[in-house]
Order: sequence, then C-alpha cells, then structure tokens
Amino acid sequence: MNVIDDIVENKKNILQKSKEKKDLNILKQEAEDFISTRKNKFRFREKLKDGQSTKLIAEYKTASPSQGDISTLKAEDVIPIYEKYPVDMISVLTEESRFKSNMDNFRIAESLTDKPLLRKDFVIDEYMIYEAALNNASCVLLINGVCPDIEEYMNISEDLGLDTIVECHSLDDIESVVDYNPKIIGINNRNLSTLTIDLETTNELKDYVPNYLISESGVKSIEDAQLLKSYGADAILVGTSILKGKNEKDIGKYITQLNNSLKK
Repeated sequence: MNVIDDIVENKKNILQKSKEKKDLNILKQEAEDFISTRKNKFRFREKLKDGQSTKLIAEYKTASPSQGDISTLKAEDVIPIYEKYPVDMISVLTEESRFKSNMDNFRIAESLTDKPLLRKDFVIDEYMIYEAALNNASCVLLINGVCPDIEEYMNISEDLGLDTIVECHSLDDIESVVDYNPKIIGINNRNLSTLTIDLETTNELKDYVPNYLISESGVKSIEDAQLLKSYGADAILVGTSILKGKNEKDIGKYITQLNNSLKK
C-alpha cells in the first residue's frame, strides 16, 4: 500500500465515524442554512481576479509524508502570524494520519483570521465538502486521481459558494478535467508516487491550464518563488519552508521576503 492509498483508507475510517455522529443529510441542511446567510463567496477566485501580482498562499500543517514532523507550532501560534503578515490566502491541512492535522485546526484558523481559507485534504466523499462549507471554508482541494467524481464535487462546491482547486500532476490529468471548466487548477510539483519535487512541472503544464494556475509544493527559497512567478503562476502555495521558522520573527521575515519577491 502506497502513501496515498494509506491516507485514503484512513480517511474512509474517519468519515465513517463522522457520519455515525452526524448523518450526511443533517450536515447538508446545516451547511446550506449557513451558506445562505454568508455574504462573501468564491473568495479565492476574487483574490486571483485582480491579476496585479502572484498571490501567496501560506499553509499550516505539522507534518508531511515526505518530511515527517515539520513544526511543533500549533495553529493558534501560526495563524495570527499569517493574519498579521502579507499572506493573501491560507491553506489548512485537515488530514490526520500523515499530515497530523484535523478539522479542529481548521476551526481554530477560521476563528483567528478573516483571510480566505482553503481546506486542504484528500476529498473522497461529498461529506467533506459540506463539512468545509459549514466551517466557513472559502475553497476545497479536489485531487485528480483521489476525488471520485471531480465534476460532481465541483458542482456541489459551486452551489455552496466554495471555490475548488482541482489538483493535477500531468497533462493527462488536466485533459481529463478541462471540459468541466475548472476555475482554478493546482499543479502539484510533487510526484505523489515517489514524493520527489520538480518545479519544472509547473512550467511544462502551464500552457494547458485554462483559467487560474496555482503552483503547489517545492518552494524552498525566495529564488524558487521567483521562478514559479516567472512561469506565470497566479499563486504559489508554500508550507514547509515557512513552518521551518521557529517563531513569529523568523516566519514573518520569510513571509515578507516571499511576498516582496512575488510583488516585484
């Protein structure tokens, strides 16, 4: 069993327990009632629309399959830093087994920032989309090859006022979803089978992305950020290299440097 299979299997078990606590139909109704009162919808898309600069999405997680443990900082330590410094959007991992995060961290983040929030997870069930909506997410990640029905889940998200990032890893991935007219495609520079990084993945696939392009994974330096900007990314998602900082001073300084490099 590879890493992704292991994550998906674990997610199925967690979802089963969640559904036992709250039935899907009840969750749907709660999410729809909540969304009906929410004024700000499609906030990721709106951020990307201005086209004035490459946007910075800062991510919160405590671990990853490739890096192991990354940071001991808690969500309540990190999110206020992301709120204070020049971050455009915030991504929060909610995967439990390999990224060691959860929806509790998302709820903490939502309570501490007004910036658009991405629920980043391995979405395998519509339950997870309604769960994100009820917790005031602005966007959800749909991974091609993991999500069982990209088109259906895009439509569910759209009806809830949520943006979707459709994550692709190859030209075949993009071609398989392009007819659905995804507003945002995320190019993951990490090979999910080998966990290796190649920033050229963004460069090779950029011309096939019909709308907004977010480059994910592999930014280890200011130079990497500038390279992805030069490739035409509308936004870059950065997690590990930010979270290597030990305190607000370190993290804030690096975020400021990243932001400055993207706004030039």
